[in-house]
Amino acid sequence: MKVLLTGDSIIARCEGFSEPHLNADLKRNWPTLKIINTAVSGINSGAFFARLSELVLTQDQCDAIVILLGTNDLATHKQVPIEQFKRNMQLIASAIVCLYWPKKVVLISPPAVDEDKQHVRSNKLVASYAKKVEEVSEEYGFHYINLFHEMIKRGNLAELCHGQKDDGLHFGATGYELLSELVLEELKQIEKDSQL
Repeated sequence: MKVLLTGDSIIARCEGFSEPHLNADLKRNWPTLKIINTAVSGINSGAFFARLSELVLTQDQCDAIVILLGTNDLATHKQVPIEQFKRNMQLIASAIVCLYWPKKVVLISPPAVDEDKQHVRSNKLVASYAKKVEEVSEEYGFHYINLFHEMIKRGNLAELCHGQKDDGLHFGATGYELLSELVLEELKQIEKDSQL
């Protein structure tokens, strides 16, 4: 299986690896998985849409595409209004369905944060932006991973959100372990469905 991973720094960061941490975790658990990763740290939904051709449309066709956006849209110092964020996600979704059958698209909510360290994002804000990602997923028939909910459920956000930057947002090993587990589950489902 070949997958295109894209979005913001949560997908892009290497965290000490020679490739994005998520790539490394996914390949460790699925050695034959081929990955293209076009994620860009700091990108928001509007900038992503503006660069959609480069980040998605001109990339090799894959068996699935996984997108995580919203982390930068909801940051209070550069916030994209929530309805504009939803419109951006709809624009991205409608452009992607030209290439990808909806059942091969996975949207991921922005992640929960450790509010003790993260001062421009709150979990209340994350929850509201995550809801918009869920609405767009439902509207287009995409797979949806509620990363926010899974992190809250898992608890210990201080550990999940503890990466090299130690800023209460960017993950280290524990956060990526959870994210890769959730992504693998969806990819296995996509692979299974394509064999029916």
